[in-house]
Amino acid sequence: MPRPFIIAGALLALALSLVACNSNNGLAVFNTPTAAPTVSPTANPSVTTAFVKVTASATPVPNVAVSLCTSGGCAVPANVLQQQTTNASGTVEFTALTPGTIYCFFTQSSASGSTTTYQDCTSNWQGTSTTFPLTLGT
Repeated sequence: MPRPFIIAGALLALALSLVACNSNNGLAVFNTPTAAPTVSPTANPSVTTAFVKVTASATPVPNVAVSLCTSGGCAVPANVLQQQTTNASGTVEFTALTPGTIYCFFTQSSASGSTTTYQDCTSNWQGTSTTFPLTLGT
């Protein structure tokens, strides 16, 4: 086969491959979806218990103090309402809570000579359970 035909054939094959790579192959092109609307949870008037789990590198930590505080945070001792120690599975249960109230859950971890503080202030504690506790830690 003459050389010009080989070069022309190679160029045609290259052009067809570029067209194929740049087409959408019959697939529809979609735009980026818009953000979902923000929904505020409704307080369940019958839930008065919160479950909190303390973890370190996803491992439950037993025998750690966890404080329940007012929405003002746990930095002020007067804000501490209850303090419990985690059980063998790293979980603690707080009771007698008021539905719809924002509470802060607080713990500290000392590792490698430094202290790390974990605090979560939320009204979503009403969605916690032994199966799905609020998690403090890493």
